[in-house]
Amino acid sequence: MSTNVPPPEDPQPEGEAVPPQPPVGEEAAPPPPPPPPSYGAPAGGYGEAPPPPPGLATKKWDLGAALSYGWAKFQDNLGQILLAALVLFVVYAAAVAIAFGFIALLTSSPSCELNDSATNLVCDDGSGFLWRMIVSGLAFGFVFVVAQIVGAGIIRGALGITEGRRFQVSELFKTEGIGAVVLASLLVGVLTGVGYILCYLPGIVVAFLTSYTLFFVIDKGLSPVEAVKASFELIKDNLGDTLIWYIVGGLVAAAGAIACGVGLLVTVPLVIIGTAYTFKKLTDQPVAP
Repeated sequence: MSTNVPPPEDPQPEGEAVPPQPPVGEEAAPPPPPPPPSYGAPAGGYGEAPPPPPGLATKKWDLGAALSYGWAKFQDNLGQILLAALVLFVVYAAAVAIAFGFIALLTSSPSCELNDSATNLVCDDGSGFLWRMIVSGLAFGFVFVVAQIVGAGIIRGALGITEGRRFQVSELFKTEGIGAVVLASLLVGVLTGVGYILCYLPGIVVAFLTSYTLFFVIDKGLSPVEAVKASFELIKDNLGDTLIWYIVGGLVAAAGAIACGVGLLVTVPLVIIGTAYTFKKLTDQPVAP
């Protein structure tokens, strides 16, 4: 009588696990997906944050770029900008003349003269230092407000240039948002005038800290008070760049006065366009090439 003996199973290599077999009648489960590819450790060492997206690692603002942008756009819009600058120049000159007349009418300087017998020198203090400071502060505040209101039209046109539009002299006569522009100009004028009364230097500081107020009013539609706060915050957060531009832009604008003031027709619009460029860059807005 013979016995059927099953053939021996193939031996498994030592140390190699036998994969589990599915029950009879069931299909085998698909193998798990492969792990994602490894790209190595972040640059700079283990645990370091990845680099910022392209464009954020570069400097937002550059002095040379602001000057060259202002000059290039001034040339591109030469005729219209010169007409607008001429209007601004005439109005500003008239405001300065009124201010100096106001000072001359209400103040007098210290003077000395001989008495009737020509034996003694008699001197007086004039209007007094404090009164002259108050009157001068009010007068220059008036000039500043007038320049701000008229200059708002050029600021509006300069912002339009940074957005890809052509400059039009009609920007000077737009009444859209004029109430906020006037109130903001008065607010900044009062603050600056008070600063000038306090021995001039505080007035220069206030003028610097509020130099982007009208840009926020026109571009962002902020109220005068909010625009002053926004200007202060923008300068505080970008103190180095804004201070450099304030000094260099002021020197460029003042250089126009060398040619009997005629050069101001070029340098002032150039600086305003450069300031619009600076404002857009520092507020993370695109600038038209």
